[in-house]
Amino acid sequence: MKTPDSAAARYRRVRKILGSPVTDGHGRKLATVRDLALDEGGVVRYLEIDLGLFRKHVLLPAHAIDWGVDAVVLREWTEETLRQLPPIDEGVALTAALEDELRRAFPRFYDPESVAGVEASEPRPVPLKEAKRFQLAEGTPDVRGWTVFGADDERAGTVADLLVDPAALRIRYLVVDLADDLFLLRDDRHVPVPTEAVELRERGRDVWVRTHTAKELAELPAYLGGPVDPVVQRRVDEAFAARGTSPAATMRAETAPDPSAAATPQGGGERGSAEASAAS
Repeated sequence: MKTPDSAAARYRRVRKILGSPVTDGHGRKLATVRDLALDEGGVVRYLEIDLGLFRKHVLLPAHAIDWGVDAVVLREWTEETLRQLPPIDEGVALTAALEDELRRAFPRFYDPESVAGVEASEPRPVPLKEAKRFQLAEGTPDVRGWTVFGADDERAGTVADLLVDPAALRIRYLVVDLADDLFLLRDDRHVPVPTEAVELRERGRDVWVRTHTAKELAELPAYLGGPVDPVVQRRVDEAFAARGTSPAATMRAETAPDPSAAATPQGGGERGSAEASAAS
């Protein structure tokens, strides 16, 4: 028996959703639906999709899609957005702990209500290699590759990069590549840590975070590259401000070298040199 199109579109059979394409607003296929995750009330909350990149599976939240007739259609997200989602094991159990980690580490994607209204401050911190005409100030150690320890003396990871505040001519954050055993997901997790919160020990090539344990560092939102997401920046700054960390405290610190004395424009210049010295 045939039914009107309006009635047919009201309900969807699961078997027709599984294996259906995920497309952008232009109809271009980006992924394939492999499974559905329903809450206790039977409402679809996530779609497990296959991106086709080395069989990478990710969880696509239902709030980001529209149900098309023959496809799942992304409302605003792009292929690049999907690539930024953390990989999950096929058929992984979506526990409360795992969902909490998704929301905490990737709020832009999995906790959209909490990030509404957050605006970017300009200019945003960027990786040192992307900060044109900037380099580390003379005498400032390059801590990339150094081991990072939390306040509990547990290893948290290694320094993967430095994020420069172009306006202040200083290193604003260290990007820490977290140890894999500190979180549930299996992504290559990086988090930004303010330089005001760390102590450098050059002899051992170690970085010690004075305010957070290794496990607490793993609870910071993830840094995904490029200019820092304003949502990530706000949450990181709030997390460290709650522990009494502030730029003023670092400028008064007697410990040397000071990791916040960061960057100077290549080629020198009186203004750049003066500001770099003031930061130290």
